[in-house]
Order: sequence, then C-alpha cells, then structure tokens
Amino acid sequence: MKNRSRWSRREFVQMAGSSLGAMSFGSPLLALGTGTSGRAATRFAYVGFGGDGAKEEGIAVFDLRGGDIRGWRWKPVGVMSSAAPSSLTLDASERFLYAVNEVDEYEGLPSGTVEAYAIDGADGTLKRVNRQRLSLSATAPRHAAVSPVGSALVVAVHGGGAYNVLPLGKDGSVGAVLGILKETGSGPHERQRSAHPQMVVFDRAGRLVTADLGSDRLSVMSLDAARINVLGRYSVQAGDGPSQIGFHPDGRLLFVANELEASVVCYGYDVSEGRIVGRGERVATSRAANTGGVVMAMDPAGDFLYTAHRRGNDGVSVWRIARDSGELQQVEVIDEGGPRLHQITMTADGKSLLGLSREDDGVFGWRVANGQVSRGVRLASLAGPMSMAVKSL
Repeated sequence: MKNRSRWSRREFVQMAGSSLGAMSFGSPLLALGTGTSGRAATRFAYVGFGGDGAKEEGIAVFDLRGGDIRGWRWKPVGVMSSAAPSSLTLDASERFLYAVNEVDEYEGLPSGTVEAYAIDGADGTLKRVNRQRLSLSATAPRHAAVSPVGSALVVAVHGGGAYNVLPLGKDGSVGAVLGILKETGSGPHERQRSAHPQMVVFDRAGRLVTADLGSDRLSVMSLDAARINVLGRYSVQAGDGPSQIGFHPDGRLLFVANELEASVVCYGYDVSEGRIVGRGERVATSRAANTGGVVMAMDPAGDFLYTAHRRGNDGVSVWRIARDSGELQQVEVIDEGGPRLHQITMTADGKSLLGLSREDDGVFGWRVANGQVSRGVRLASLAGPMSMAVKSL
C-alpha cells in the first residue's frame, strides 16, 4: 500500500447550492455490472432516499451539467415521491428509470413493488409511468436489472427468496409478473436462515448472474421470454453472504463482494459457455474486525476497483486489478475516518466516484485520474440516501 489519508470533517466541503434542505418534500415529484461502455460526461443523477420508517422518502433529481472551478455541480431539480427506493436502474437508452420499492406490503397484500419513470431529456425530471406489484410473498426486493434487449425487468427479492420477471412496454411501463423462480438454501450465519437473493446482472450474452446472501451461492441463469432457467450453481465459502457482483469490462472476470465478511473474491467466467470457472484469492477489504458490508465500484477501463464499508469509516480503498488473473493489489486508502458508505458508484466517464452515506445523510464525491483519488467533498445533503443512478446519454 502506497498512501493513506485521514478525513477531517472540516475538510469535507459541502458544495454551495447542492443541499435539498430548502426543497419541499411534501409534494410528489452507481452499477457495477456489465454497465455503460461509453465515456460520455454525466448529465443527471437520481438518488433514492428514505426507508426504515423515514418521514420522507422519494427520488431526488440533480442536474450535473456545468460545474465550478473544481468541476462539481449538483443542482437540485426536484423530488418524486417513491416508497423506499432501495435500487435504481436505467435502461440501455437511459430514457427510463426503474425503482425497486423495498416494502413488505402493497394494497393490503404481502408484496414489494417496482416503479417505472420516464426521463425528460432536457431537464432530467421524472414522470411516473406506473407502479407494479411483485408476486405474493415477494417482499423487501433489493435489486433489479433490465434485460439487454429492454424487454424485461428481473428483480432479486430478499424477503421472499425469489426472482421475479416483469415485461417492459415500449413506453417504459412495467407489466404484471410473468415469471417466478423460488430459491431455497441456507447458511451458517444467523442472517442465512433462508435464501436471500441480493443482486442480478446480465453477462455479455444476455444470461443472468445472481448473488444469494442466504444460501452462499452464485448462479448463472438464462431468460427465455418470462421463464428463468438455472444453468449452473456455484457455492461460495460458507458464511460469506455474497451481496454485490460485477463483471470486469472484458467480461472474463466476475468480482463478488461479501456482506458477512469484509472481503472481495474474483472468479473466472467463461463468457461463451456461461460458467464460473475458478476462484481467485480472497482479499480482506478492511483492517477492522466485524466491518462487513463491503460495497464496490469498478472504473470503466477495468484497471482499478474501489471498495468501502457500510459499517465502518475506514475510507475508500483503491485496488489495482491484474488483467490476467484479477488479483487485487491495494495502492491507496482515501479519507479514513470519513462517512460510512452504503453505496459507491463510478461515473461512465471514469472521472468521478460517488458515494451515499445513510448515517451522514449525504452524497459524497471523489475526483479520479489514472486511479488516483482526490480528497472527498459533500455534494448534497439528503436524509437517508439508499440508491443512485447517473444518466450520461
């Protein structure tokens, strides 16, 4: 490791005009994965906030165009009401935004929901297209991904231990659930009494790759219309609790962040066959005990991986990726003692790392150049941020 920097609260500067404190919240208004391959400059950001009994919740919209002398500009545009938007995802055209509502009940029935929004290309504002319930007992959904052809939304359901497939209309609307895959399994940890799907991404061939915290399992699946077919299972080390997954840009390496152990593991991936073919070295991402909850983001060029922790303020770690093996070498730690980060996201141009902190009620940013990360700044104050998506097209 080459460098460490510690964080001082006085050094974390909040950008002028970026706070949403003056906005009315009473009126309705990151991923890692195969990702966006372009290098276009960022235009708008969407931040879901609330959940956990919060008084206010919704999706905040920010205009990122322009900027001051430091290159930052987070101008609040508006807020759209939304129930516990725990995951936000854009379709490939970036014309539509989909929100996963991490709720346990909808209209008197035990079910989570998803929402579709149309994005105004001029000012980034949102217009709700519709809200759709998930299958019965599909509670507390955690993540969703849009199929490469844009015809379906696949949702990973934590509470119900299942995956739901919902059709997407040309107008961006979400149709009723057409396909369900119920998962089983458990692990040694108290949080692993049943299957708990956490995340779903698509590989280059359009297959699904999923992470299940409860069953300590990665899966590769195909999506045939509305039917999910399991192609292969891969058991990880017992008690890891895989929660976040993402492909290297070349598609041959799959990185997995473990929720119950503060670690990241790289797996080989056969793109042509759709198989996980080997496991690399486990890398501990924190020096502190019982940190867990690791989150990660990859730079678009595939040279560096960035990690942080939801339950620790040990800063942002920068890891160099060996292209042939996926081996990670820690090169820098930024802002130790800084905010606990619930999510980190790399912008498509590779110039900014963005983070959400529920404990510190804010959106934070770090400038990135050739893997070197600047000291962080607070970009916006927002109560209980949960999720983020950035529009570039």
